[in-house]
Amino acid sequence: MPRHGFFVADKALSQTESGLSGEYIAAASVIARGWRVAMAQQDAVDLVAWHPENSSVLRIQVKSCQATRGDEGKNRKRLHFQTGIGGKKRIPNRDDYDVMACVASEQRTVWFVPVYNIKGKKFTKHTDFFEDLNLESDSWAYALDVLGVNNGS
Repeated sequence: MPRHGFFVADKALSQTESGLSGEYIAAASVIARGWRVAMAQQDAVDLVAWHPENSSVLRIQVKSCQATRGDEGKNRKRLHFQTGIGGKKRIPNRDDYDVMACVASEQRTVWFVPVYNIKGKKFTKHTDFFEDLNLESDSWAYALDVLGVNNGS
């Protein structure tokens, strides 16, 4: 059974509206993990998260995608997250941000990726990847571990 069912986002949403909804989905996920969040709304950083019990701070870049915006047929179940930065699309590094939050808008699910694990200019995932009930908590814990960030314990 799918995690949340298959929510179909409104195709009439602009790219800006779709991206903004992804930022709120990602922010809610971070808050649910005991962190505080502020919307940064900058070019390379969308969220700033901090843990209330220590001095840990993370800069989060949100990328959101909808399967319904994709091509009909086999690609409809694939989500493409652009990771490149700038006009020539270079691979991001820790100077840019700490964590990328890849949001599958229709599943309303987030996959957190530490910037050190971004090796290309695009991630492609099948929509089934976002049906894992533990994806958000496991990927958040993994990102913190890779970054050497204390989770408040």
